[in-house]
Amino acid sequence: MRSPSKLVHLLAMAGIVWGSAAHAAIVTPASLGNWSPAPFGGGSTAISSTFPRSGSGSAEITLPDGSAGVDWSYQLTAPVALSTFTSGAYEYWRSSASTNPAIQAPAYALLTDNDCNAATTADQAYLVYEPYYQTPAVTALPTDQWVGETITPASLVWPIEGVVPWSSQPLSSYMNNSATGGTAIRGSSCILAVVAFAGSGWVGAFHGAIDNVRLTAGGAELVNANFEPSPPATPVAVPTLSQWRLGQMVLLLGVLR
Repeated sequence: MRSPSKLVHLLAMAGIVWGSAAHAAIVTPASLGNWSPAPFGGGSTAISSTFPRSGSGSAEITLPDGSAGVDWSYQLTAPVALSTFTSGAYEYWRSSASTNPAIQAPAYALLTDNDCNAATTADQAYLVYEPYYQTPAVTALPTDQWVGETITPASLVWPIEGVVPWSSQPLSSYMNNSATGGTAIRGSSCILAVVAFAGSGWVGAFHGAIDNVRLTAGGAELVNANFEPSPPATPVAVPTLSQWRLGQMVLLLGVLR
């Protein structure tokens, strides 16, 4: 008689036992994981259904004026070298009710650390990607629709790094140690976190959202977040007719042996 483990193996080959495919991590108010929302200056944020994307929700952001801001930070479980960065991505929604300049929309940043020690913060900095600074430059960003942004080594970023002056350079220049302007960020610097954010120094009010924040580095997808108000219902897999026939054949063979 066939052992149960062998039958399970044959059933799996027949398509009756399914494995789970890789999907975005569902981030909910009750299960934030490594995500930390940080509103300041009167800004507010919540995972809501106001601007649904890839499901029934997203991370809504409301900024009443230019002094307000919101950060959504994801702390990596283990730092990875900046030189191993492959790609990043996020989506944003800018409501037409926003009164801040039309070139401003949520941005994406990498928190870097030169000695890869999160406990020593003096050598930490941000490399910021904003849609407006990419080429060709835009005079107004889309409103009332989801817009996807992809960050690659060729994307232009600017640093928040102490007294280092503002400059816009390809991310690759930091990765390969050719960035100018006195930066201390190198390819050996570590990425500690990903930050999707809006506001801080903007002029006027902003209303919108972010969703589907991603990061691939070190040869792996480290962040893939879908913000939802609640977890989705677990789907029930229904075998096709051909799968049932294969399964029945395997079971019959198991009984006859």
